[in-house]
Amino acid sequence: MNLADVINGHDADQVALIAGDDVVTYGVLRGRVAAMQADLNGRGVGVDTTVALVTGNDAAFVVASLAVLGLGGVVMPLNPGSPTSELARKLNVAEPLLALVGHAGRLHLGDPAVGTPTVDLIEMDSNAASAQAAADGPTDVLIVDRDPDAPAFYMATSGVSGAAKVAVLSHHNLAWVHEALGQVDPPLTADDVVLGSLPFTHIFGLNVVLLATLNAGGTIVMQERFDADESLRLVQRRGVTTLTGAPPMWKRWLEADVPDDSLASVNWAASGAASLPLELFEAVRERFGIEVVQGYGLTETSPIVTLGRGAPVRPTSVGKVLPGVEVALVDESGTPVDFGDEGEIVVRSPGVFSGYLDDQDTTEAVLSDDGWLWTGDVGIFDEDGYLYLVDRIKDIVIVSGFNVYPAEVENVLIQHPDVSGVIVTGTADETTGETVVAHVAGTATQQQLEALAAEHLSRYKRPTQYLFLDELPIAANGKPIRRALR
Repeated sequence: MNLADVINGHDADQVALIAGDDVVTYGVLRGRVAAMQADLNGRGVGVDTTVALVTGNDAAFVVASLAVLGLGGVVMPLNPGSPTSELARKLNVAEPLLALVGHAGRLHLGDPAVGTPTVDLIEMDSNAASAQAAADGPTDVLIVDRDPDAPAFYMATSGVSGAAKVAVLSHHNLAWVHEALGQVDPPLTADDVVLGSLPFTHIFGLNVVLLATLNAGGTIVMQERFDADESLRLVQRRGVTTLTGAPPMWKRWLEADVPDDSLASVNWAASGAASLPLELFEAVRERFGIEVVQGYGLTETSPIVTLGRGAPVRPTSVGKVLPGVEVALVDESGTPVDFGDEGEIVVRSPGVFSGYLDDQDTTEAVLSDDGWLWTGDVGIFDEDGYLYLVDRIKDIVIVSGFNVYPAEVENVLIQHPDVSGVIVTGTADETTGETVVAHVAGTATQQQLEALAAEHLSRYKRPTQYLFLDELPIAANGKPIRRALR
């Protein structure tokens, strides 16, 4: 099997992608992918070759991903807005042969002609030239047959230690989600027009929006950079039927200066990556006349575990467990809790990843030998099988749907010579759900720390508050007592 096969078997005249004024049919998309494959093959890309992809939600991302996958390679998507040092840390884990860079990525990776000692940077052309190259080049996409368990995507993230880690997702992991979305009611079909505002460098946008829609033969309306008003205008103009976003996006859509009938074409709306507040659900329903369902998942589960699609909406629930997925709630010893009690969510499914790249210790900490993933999330089931998220065991801060590990931020701020200690926590925020707070001991100024964070951390990871303390709460074992600062 090979994930790149998702673009085959669809009518050549069916629209696959809409990116601004660029309307790309499946036939044209296949031609562009084949043309890029010819170029990449000449650069040494083949079976098991890792290629980093540093660009936004544009046609270049789609073409490059499918081209690499079809050749038997592995794609490593990276956020083009990340600072150079953060990108470098993640590139050093996977050591890709090439980094394909879009115009957004050039801002942080520099001139592609210069390159780096560890990876060659190749600038991608996502404008009309790529269409011309496709017209003049091959038209058949090369699909190298891969073992279902062979890696397809390396999804970069950070661990509780702050070090970069890379989740390995196979062709089967990701394709299974597509099959599951075709079985729920209503299924994702070729008639669907899906808004692609969620970043494709995030597993939610990559697999649930992009790849699943291509697999179904539907149309993706891409928005390279999220703008609430503009995205809702795209919904109206392009007749979007499926709208997905993280809670902060839904809040922005609710506040957008657009007519109340802007979502009239939408027949399915979903929220994920963090819990959707009840008051936001009700406000969206009141203004736009639609009910937003929730889902639950992780990068390590490709990502769907539960989904509110195909069942009556319960606003505070993340839905029911998908067919083929096993979920148990357990106590600290791993013993299942009694019905009605809270417990850590552990998952076993075809979507559960094989582990973290070259990091057996971290893998073994979350993944058992028999395939159960310990999520670090606490949940509870009701009598009808709906799952509700209650708490998080891990010290993760979720900002606009993205995980921020406190240790990663702490490791950056402690580099300042005038910082003697730092503890990072999260606090509620009306716009982003949560925001990062840095508790600092030392004589460094807020301006100095903001400059340091801007140099090394993506924007969503940077503290929005700096609280300066004479002494930080540290346990006898040397670990920070975060709960004392919340």
